[in-house]
Amino acid sequence: MWWWCLVVLVLVGPSPSAAVVGGDPAAPPEPDAAVVFTQRHGRSARIEGIKNDALGYYSFFGIRYAEPPLGLRRFQRPVRRLLLGEQNATVPCSVCPQPDPHFPMRIMGHEDCLCLNVFSPKMPGEERGSPVLVFIHGGNYRTGSASPYGGKHITQEDTILVVPQYRLGSLGFISNGQKEASGNAGLFDMHVAINWVKDYIEFFGGDPTRITIMGQGSGGSAASVMALSSEGRSNHGVVALSGTALSPGTVRSEPDKHARQLAKHTGCPETPVERLVLCLRKMSVDKIVQADSEIAATLIDTKKFLEEITGRTGAGVRVEGEYDNRGLPTLVAEPPAETLKKKKQKVPLLTGVTSAETVRAVFGKYASGLANLMINLKNFIKKDIIGGLNNIVEEVDGLLPVKKVDLKNILPLADYEKYYERLSEAANSNILEGLTAIARDTGDALFNFPAYKSVQEWSSGAPAFLYSFEFVGNLTKGSHFLPGVSLAEETDNSNSLYQPKESGPSHGDELAYIFEPLDESGKSVEPEASSTDTRVRKSFVGLITKFAHGVDGAKNNVSKLFNLFNLQPFSLENNAFIKITDEIKLDKNFRFCQMGFWGNMVDRIAGSLCSNEIKELLQLKFIPKVDLGDVTQLKPITGLLQNPKKPKSDPVPGVQNLLNPLGF
Repeated sequence: MWWWCLVVLVLVGPSPSAAVVGGDPAAPPEPDAAVVFTQRHGRSARIEGIKNDALGYYSFFGIRYAEPPLGLRRFQRPVRRLLLGEQNATVPCSVCPQPDPHFPMRIMGHEDCLCLNVFSPKMPGEERGSPVLVFIHGGNYRTGSASPYGGKHITQEDTILVVPQYRLGSLGFISNGQKEASGNAGLFDMHVAINWVKDYIEFFGGDPTRITIMGQGSGGSAASVMALSSEGRSNHGVVALSGTALSPGTVRSEPDKHARQLAKHTGCPETPVERLVLCLRKMSVDKIVQADSEIAATLIDTKKFLEEITGRTGAGVRVEGEYDNRGLPTLVAEPPAETLKKKKQKVPLLTGVTSAETVRAVFGKYASGLANLMINLKNFIKKDIIGGLNNIVEEVDGLLPVKKVDLKNILPLADYEKYYERLSEAANSNILEGLTAIARDTGDALFNFPAYKSVQEWSSGAPAFLYSFEFVGNLTKGSHFLPGVSLAEETDNSNSLYQPKESGPSHGDELAYIFEPLDESGKSVEPEASSTDTRVRKSFVGLITKFAHGVDGAKNNVSKLFNLFNLQPFSLENNAFIKITDEIKLDKNFRFCQMGFWGNMVDRIAGSLCSNEIKELLQLKFIPKVDLGDVTQLKPITGLLQNPKKPKSDPVPGVQNLLNPLGF
């Protein structure tokens, strides 16, 4: 009769939720409340968030997806945390350690920061779950958090938004290329967060089979690299804003160089690597973050300007190789260009730029320093700016098929050089023209050309779309989303001398047309939107969310994805791109001559269209250089992307701070 006892035990035994190891059973969710009940991996949880009654969407803040990377876990790959028990998800968690953008000598944040926010349009029901956007924030792998990015507008298009945080700076990316400090911990944070989404998003009303990775700036580059990895190809699409797999700041070519610099600034031994890691683990997090800032500050003048706006300073993503010598899978097995060449990209790509990526930095933080250098260094624009940009572009693996040194005999290319020589010679009385040229060429070399080249390479293996965001409105303010990033930084415009000749959105300014800006507590700080702002935002969000909805059908029916936009994907034949102004429309030949110049495309450079364009530049009237005496310091400006004023007549500037012309 023993088997009767067994039957009775089974019938009256504890329910699955009560039998879960680790605490009391989770209560069932209330009808239509911001409460999620999860049961996965033998554990159950009850997550309470916030419901927006007016718009009907749900917000869940500060959900931890990994164990705190403290003590021995510092610098190591993240350890997954499973949902368990009662959790309050109404307050954002701490940002990851980083310099305070308002007081750079002060460090803010905490290492226990591996959490994410979820914004969902609905709770799970009988209908199919919503597609998911996992957004990776920007900040050059050194700054930023999930806090500013609200999902109000995305959820209104039946799409879930998930925003994870990841370790920054040396804490997330320190590496000397050896297994004891293998690097890419921050990238693995993102990978674990995406796996968390695959595990749990169905309980938040999402569809785990329709996940699109999205990112901006360095986050866009990271999203692209993740999608190219063997671990990330199961995702269904990539949206990369102002950052791609071929951007100059995507991969660090010499990760061990930063490790040596960090050892020097912290007083830790460089070798053996075990002693370096042990020393850094015992060190306060503030000292490590401060050392990162000190390393960035050691760069001077033009190099600092170019490295900072490129996003190449400090620790970052490295190529790990196929094996990590520990039997663990890697995320970046080879340079992204190699992966693209082998056509391993299998998911659709939507990437693009703002039309004035570097204008805010050139006419803002760096305006006075660049003006002084133009005046006091011979051939500054041609030698230091254009020469420096050429070096950066040529150093990116796979970006250029042929180098400029092999094209010296092409006449229009010589005409370009002649234009920069004339501009440099007359710089002291044409500072506005010089700053305009610097903004234009840094934008083309560091953002526009890498985006163009990325869609060109990506389209050989999967559908790729290129866009250019060109709208300026009341919502344009990238600094809220990217605090501490010079490309988005707003500075004092009192007594400013120069405004850009043409207006356009700068780096990060498109973010306010996708996300609801939130403060540190998760409250909305969104300004009032005009009817035009509202229309542009709805169109841009619609473009992205339709992409997220459409990638499901794109794998087996590519034309379905194309028809979603009524637009053509990029190809070598049409060079089509999506132009976003106060309306969205299809255009072609994206910055045709500029892409020819930076891409060393002989057919374009020597063609009649580009030859005529350079002839027009050579007809510009420049005032010859004269001896000026002392220079008046130019003040950085702000408000330069809206209603630009006509420049005043150039006063006579003078020399100041020649030993440190950029004012660092």
